[in-house]
Amino acid sequence: MLTDFILTFSIYAFAGWVMETLYRSSNQRRLVNPGFLSGPFLPIYGFFSTLVIWTSELISGVSLPLQFLWFVFLSTLLEYVAGWFFERFYHLQLWDYHSIPFNLQGRIALPFSLIWGGLGLVFYHIINPTVQLQIQLTPFPVRTAFALIMSVYVIWDLIHSSLLLRRLEHFVTAFQERYERLELPTFHIACSPFYRLLHTYPKMRHTLHEKMALLYAKQEAMEHFLKLQRNKFYNPDSENNTHSLD
Repeated sequence: MLTDFILTFSIYAFAGWVMETLYRSSNQRRLVNPGFLSGPFLPIYGFFSTLVIWTSELISGVSLPLQFLWFVFLSTLLEYVAGWFFERFYHLQLWDYHSIPFNLQGRIALPFSLIWGGLGLVFYHIINPTVQLQIQLTPFPVRTAFALIMSVYVIWDLIHSSLLLRRLEHFVTAFQERYERLELPTFHIACSPFYRLLHTYPKMRHTLHEKMALLYAKQEAMEHFLKLQRNKFYNPDSENNTHSLD
């Protein structure tokens, strides 16, 4: 049923977002919203979960090792296609596995595929049966209303995030043309809509590599300038003390 599919997809896309947020935030020691979407959803987790559910009848009678290999295959295929899609149509690399052993074009890597396989087993045998039971126990009108709300929100977020990436591409082009005469406060205001993307994907490879390098350099200069201004504001005597020592 479409309603149950939307609910299942939304639940696991949100759960994946929570996992990635905790993982990336702990690694970078700051709060990171890891998604391409602005909201708390990572669609790749939702797609993986629904693929596991849709193929559950094919693997219900096979051994655990074969189930594990099937989940490794599904996750690897999904991750490769997703990586290619974002690089091809959005000129954005959401993850980079070039430094990981046994990787293919930086889009997939064997260690992460094995992790996905293990997650698939846990999901298939432990998590999903409980989640599906709770979904069925929820009154149908409530499920329908929630599915409708989630559909509208995700579609809006997808359109909004896609347009934001297009704006970023145009911004980078215009930025290079005015790089030398662009003032830092002006740059700060113009760049503010893109901060989440730039901080979430600091190594993202845009089609305009040199322009992105200039943008990051300008951003770092701006952040350093703002830091100095804050220090002067909170410590007005520091500069005078420095000069007196001279």
